[in-house]
Amino acid sequence: MFAIFPLTVKLSNKKMSQPVEHKPVPFFVGLIISDNLSEDKVQKALKDAIGEIDFTSEKIDFSEFTDYYESEMGKNLFRRWIAFKDMQKPEEIVDMKWRCAEIEKNFARDGNRLVNIDPGYLTEAKIILASFKNFSHRIYLSRCVFADMQLMFVGGKYVPMRWTFSDYKSDVAQKFFIKLRGKYRKWLKSKG
Repeated sequence: MFAIFPLTVKLSNKKMSQPVEHKPVPFFVGLIISDNLSEDKVQKALKDAIGEIDFTSEKIDFSEFTDYYESEMGKNLFRRWIAFKDMQKPEEIVDMKWRCAEIEKNFARDGNRLVNIDPGYLTEAKIILASFKNFSHRIYLSRCVFADMQLMFVGGKYVPMRWTFSDYKSDVAQKFFIKLRGKYRKWLKSKG
């Protein structure tokens, strides 16, 4: 049997937590791109669909990390991360994932992608990616999109999780995300 308490019973002297809207965040995409496709065309499509590009990472050979996409996209793939200028609400990641999927589809040939575009956002504490694929550590958001925490900020750097993709553990990724975090912290300070 359950005890029924009158609604006036005070269970605790502590205040209940109050909902707080998340501050806007910087968005980025991770590109894996075939050398059969112009990166300039992809960047123009991203600018048109998402917004002005702020800066990019160095370009790295994706085969250093995995051959996972070779059967679909071919060999000679490279990885680059791209940061956008405008801050957006984190929940916009769902729409951004769908816009990136549309760009991938527009550049596909014979049903195969020539570019893989993974959108994400950064906070002072973590790096979140959007994915259509479910997995044990991914949290469902909406409209077929899952959130995947790839990195956590600890001790002055972004630290990988057990499931973090190997390219997200690279020095190039670390440099990119630390730079993006620095810009974000300046933006937060400017907003008080």
